[in-house]
Amino acid sequence: MSEGEGLQFERAEFENAPAQSQCAECNRSLTGFYYDVSGQTVCEACKYTIESRMTDGSAVGRFARASGAGIVAAALGAALYYAISALTGYEFGLIAIVVGYAVGAAVSWGSNGRGGKSYQALAMGLTYLAIVSTYIPPIIEGFREAAATESAIAEPAATDAEESSATPVNALASTEPSEPAASAEPETGAAGVLLALVLIVAIACAAPFLAGVENIIGIVIIGIGLYEAWKLNRRSALAITGPHALGRPSVEAAGA
Repeated sequence: MSEGEGLQFERAEFENAPAQSQCAECNRSLTGFYYDVSGQTVCEACKYTIESRMTDGSAVGRFARASGAGIVAAALGAALYYAISALTGYEFGLIAIVVGYAVGAAVSWGSNGRGGKSYQALAMGLTYLAIVSTYIPPIIEGFREAAATESAIAEPAATDAEESSATPVNALASTEPSEPAASAEPETGAAGVLLALVLIVAIACAAPFLAGVENIIGIVIIGIGLYEAWKLNRRSALAITGPHALGRPSVEAAGA
């Protein structure tokens, strides 16, 4: 083999080597050889770290961690969405995309980037709940106004009924069973509060579709936010190759 052919071999090896001389994970300089992990150039230590990250822990633990991280991101996103709406008086639908990205990234972090249908469903569900939760305060306020209106209508009718039956006999008769009647009145317990919360959340979830075609743009934006959450949690299979020798600069490059 001639000397020229050896130099050509050296140059080909350099051209096939990675453009970066640092590990994509730890940013340390690569020496001797490298590994390719799904398109990322990493050192040997980081290669083993990435492999262990994908296999360590239990499925339940990873899902719980992803759920916790997603819930925190969803709560922060909902607070941001509602704060901007309350301060400006306008609803900026584009925030839904930001919420979808934040929740999707949080769930992906919590699952160590494993991805899959269960994590996609979790991210999309939390994203949608975060978006529609901004409808809850107006819904509660609407219930309060309806209750106040109903009470205002019922008070005059009750006053008229009391005045028409205000005779000594009727008054005496009405006072006798007062205690049993009061005790028979149902009290609102935990079950009633839970039922009310479920009803409010159900109305909030349906709220974006109740306006029909008038809210078509809002529905599309929500769909984009859900897509962001779904996309960030697609299952990613690790493709690891290596070790690959680092190329060495050619004689011509060294002489220049």
